[in-house]
Amino acid sequence: MPGPGCWLGGEGLYSGCRLGLGRCRIRLVALDVDGVVVPIRSSWGYLHERLGVAEEAERGYRWFREGRIGYWEWMYHDTMLWLEARPGLTRWDLEELFEPVEPTAEAREAVRLLRGAGLEVALVSGGVDVLVSKAARVLGVRLWVSPRLAFDPWGRLVPGGDPVLEADRKDRAVLWLARRLGLSMRQVAFVGDSVWDLRGMREACLAVAVNPADREVAEEADYVARDLLDAAYFILSHAEAWRRE
Repeated sequence: MPGPGCWLGGEGLYSGCRLGLGRCRIRLVALDVDGVVVPIRSSWGYLHERLGVAEEAERGYRWFREGRIGYWEWMYHDTMLWLEARPGLTRWDLEELFEPVEPTAEAREAVRLLRGAGLEVALVSGGVDVLVSKAARVLGVRLWVSPRLAFDPWGRLVPGGDPVLEADRKDRAVLWLARRLGLSMRQVAFVGDSVWDLRGMREACLAVAVNPADREVAEEADYVARDLLDAAYFILSHAEAWRRE
């Protein structure tokens, strides 16, 4: 039988019972973007496909996973591939490539519900900042963290960028956001879908997986949701503001 504060429903029963979910009083919800807020699993992979460099990009991914290069070097490798495929690539070109990619209807409604209940919502993504900033703007989210691409004064892409957030260190972003808002980790929920989200999920009091791509993510989650709207209702059951109403 699940312990106090555990949730039974959606896609299954969740391992988060080990934490004693009744102690969570959520006020901040940190959302991954790729595969959670928008339907594509990887914004980097999406651009690789659109620019015809997916096969070459696999090499950089493999090198990073093997520890042969760091995160900045990985960004440099991938952005150089884009520039070789399309010399003079600009920020506006990237915005045009991402034009078909929008937050899902479920994500829009989930953010509306969470914010309406008095919760702060933030985007924490290892994805391409051009898409992350677009998602934040569409959803009306004021706080977002992601690696930053670099552009010259004329808007042309410069190889590399600024790894403000390394994709596998979302725990650092969650801690930074909580400190900025004067919150404890008992007041933070994290929503993700892949192994890149595991550290963020482990740092938060409440970990939710949305349609997870990896079994390990489902096993780590306190709740496995069908979509972000399903996740939002679960989070609200552990929210301070919601409980007071």
